[in-house]
Amino acid sequence: MKIFSTAILLLALHAACANLEKFHAGGVEFACRAPARLKENSGIMVLFGGRNWDAEKTIKTFNFDALADKHCLVLLSPSFKDKEYWQPEKWSGEVLKLALGFVEKKYALKIKKILIYGYSAGVQCSNLFYNYMPEHVAAWGLHACGVYPENPLKNAAPAFVTCGVNDADRVRISKNFIYKYREGGGRLVLKLYAGGHELNQEALNFARQFFCDIIEKKDAKYVGEDDTARIVDIDKAGEIDREFRNYLTSDAMKKLWAEE
Repeated sequence: MKIFSTAILLLALHAACANLEKFHAGGVEFACRAPARLKENSGIMVLFGGRNWDAEKTIKTFNFDALADKHCLVLLSPSFKDKEYWQPEKWSGEVLKLALGFVEKKYALKIKKILIYGYSAGVQCSNLFYNYMPEHVAAWGLHACGVYPENPLKNAAPAFVTCGVNDADRVRISKNFIYKYREGGGRLVLKLYAGGHELNQEALNFARQFFCDIIEKKDAKYVGEDDTARIVDIDKAGEIDREFRNYLTSDAMKKLWAEE
């Protein structure tokens, strides 16, 4: 039985790798994974890995394959290396736009807003790239961030931040940004986990559910309160101060947010 299970795992891994292609844009290697089926209105999710991660490693580590296949998403990741790549206005923003154009042309996609997710150094790409090109981004999320724009955009896109409670400086910096983001009209969900800077499976599960709800255009059903973890129905959102509100878009998201 163990041999059979291993064989199934190897076949699944081979199938996933078969959907993965690499190309260069602006002198940077990118990896993209096409979903099991493509549609004209298929979207693109950009994944930013840890500092100097290889693009293929990022796609495989995050493992958003099931989400991508379910919602016909093309997964795209850059192999950005050094040169302050997390500051899009310097050079990397234009390179990403080149790569997006290549993917749109290759798969004959209609231009639509992208989704962004990142970890560690890649989280700086998540929020800074959104700030750089907000008109192109539907939603963004990240795990373990310590660098944010000084002034969040007003009425900004839906977003989420996850972080380990022992990653204390990043938690503090994140909260300061989140409060301003919410006060400016943006909806940003905060979820803290045990542990430090490392990326954990629970954070990845949270990310998958968040983006699934965004793609399915689900409206908020509940509001959770920072620190107290109190949850109320959406029609009682006014009971929680705006800067502490976590808008939860489904029962599944509510469960993941409430878990210890």
